[in-house]
Amino acid sequence: MMEAHRTESASGGGEQPIPKAERWAASILLLIALGLRCLYILRYRYDSDEPQHLHTTWGWTQGLLQYRDFFDNHTPLFHMLFSPLVAALGERTDILTFMRLAMVPLWCVSLWCVAKTGTRLYSRRAGLWTAAFLSLLTWWFFCSVEYRTDNLWTPLWLGTLTVLVTGKLSKLRAFCAGLLLGLCFCASMKSSALAASGALAALAAPMLCARRWDWTEARRVSIVALFVLGGALFAPAALCAFFAVNGALQSLCYGAVLHNLVAGVDAKNHPSYLRLALPIMLPFLGVAAYWIGRHSPDRSIAVRRVFLFLAATIYYGALYSVWTLLTRQDFLPYYPVILVTVTPLILQGVDAMALRFGPEEQRRALLRVTALCGIAAVEIAFILFGRSPLIDGTQREREILAEVLRLTRPGEYVMDFKGESVFRQRAFFYVLEPLTFVRLRRGLIVDNVAERLVKTQTCVVLNQKSWYPEHAAEFMTANYLPIGRMRVVGKILTAAPTSAGTSIPFDVAVPARYVLWADGQPVHGTLDGQPYDGAVDFSAGSHHVFQPAEDHRRLTIFWARAIEAGYVPLLDHMEWQFYR
Repeated sequence: MMEAHRTESASGGGEQPIPKAERWAASILLLIALGLRCLYILRYRYDSDEPQHLHTTWGWTQGLLQYRDFFDNHTPLFHMLFSPLVAALGERTDILTFMRLAMVPLWCVSLWCVAKTGTRLYSRRAGLWTAAFLSLLTWWFFCSVEYRTDNLWTPLWLGTLTVLVTGKLSKLRAFCAGLLLGLCFCASMKSSALAASGALAALAAPMLCARRWDWTEARRVSIVALFVLGGALFAPAALCAFFAVNGALQSLCYGAVLHNLVAGVDAKNHPSYLRLALPIMLPFLGVAAYWIGRHSPDRSIAVRRVFLFLAATIYYGALYSVWTLLTRQDFLPYYPVILVTVTPLILQGVDAMALRFGPEEQRRALLRVTALCGIAAVEIAFILFGRSPLIDGTQREREILAEVLRLTRPGEYVMDFKGESVFRQRAFFYVLEPLTFVRLRRGLIVDNVAERLVKTQTCVVLNQKSWYPEHAAEFMTANYLPIGRMRVVGKILTAAPTSAGTSIPFDVAVPARYVLWADGQPVHGTLDGQPYDGAVDFSAGSHHVFQPAEDHRRLTIFWARAIEAGYVPLLDHMEWQFYR
């Protein structure tokens, strides 16, 4: 399908060297991109997926098995690979910063892949500038900063394409590409859309670039496809075998596949008319692909260019037409591939402008560098004004981890949405995210959060109710008091001032060790007819009567460990915090 002898350039002849000024300019821009990346690693707000992925990675360090012992709805390769680093770093509030730094090598791999592909299909100059523009592309920049499985998935897919299009497509090369594609599936099941788009592109590219259909070539394409398929089955088969041996194959299938297959998840942001996106796009993509093929130096290069273009654009259309929950990270593999096609057009436009306005070669070179750097400057401006580095967006997660680590011990449970507590297991098995919400509303998952809080003796919950099921939020409002980013077990016994000797009955829902607290200090009195002189263990569902020895404004029961750790109930801030 994509066989060609290796040439000095895509045009088949000796390629002009990259002008020195452009080499320096692109290199400086790549260094600026690296510097901005390091800055935003420290300042860019954490996405809710990041602690979820980190919590899942942490689970592997505890000897727990993903899907069986704790829930996740992503394939496990990413978490398995980074679990040694999480184990080495230990429990610390700034761990996400280090995990983001661990994404930098994967970012470099992605840049290398597009540079290699652009060089092979167009020119060294195109490859260099594709990498430079991609490194500063706003829509790709922020998402690729984050600690998420998509940042392993993307370079694996780019590596697959690079192997396919940068050399003679032998059976060995096809098998190696298949191995990388299989690893893509182990990193994200969204690879199904990539693989389907790639398969359609592989079928269409030779036909769009051929004067007549060659059945010999069709046979060769089929054989190569079989080797790709064989390689693609290797890693997923090994992964399934591992989970089967550990008795968790069914759990893997549900968590990584079936849980995500829910229709109508994002109807508000993904209206039904967008299902027509791909069918409407296809005729235009065919015309554009034909044009790309006609303007290529030879048929071999034409097929590769058209394949790459169609693999990216069909995937883009498929996201809108068939994907149930559309997120910004779904587009991470799209931008690098489409830039390989777009950057040469940008360079042609810049060269034409320089030729028109620069009568002298030195002046034309200066115009070219100025124009290319101007494009990059616009990208940098979008980054800086899109998310100001002066704002520290990481504080919330650090505060959550600080409170969790200060209040809880290893082995204890907390309640959060997606793993924000990172180093503690969640009382409710499922991750609370859009797919789970739909399943809860449809009765496919039982809302037993309150029961699980009692059973696991969970004393700490995240102080944000926006993603909690309604019944769970009501239970936590009644039985947990805010201390900051978290709530701990406790309840208000009297909202109005109470006189000494008044009998105050109350029930305890969550078993724990409590103190009676009022007006910023412990109180004294009689509890269940006995003198009260300090913290008491209350069992679940127990009923008690307290008589204070003094008058108090507001009387509460409050978790004793929180008092010992220096926290007090924030009774004047009983409202739940916003998620952001």
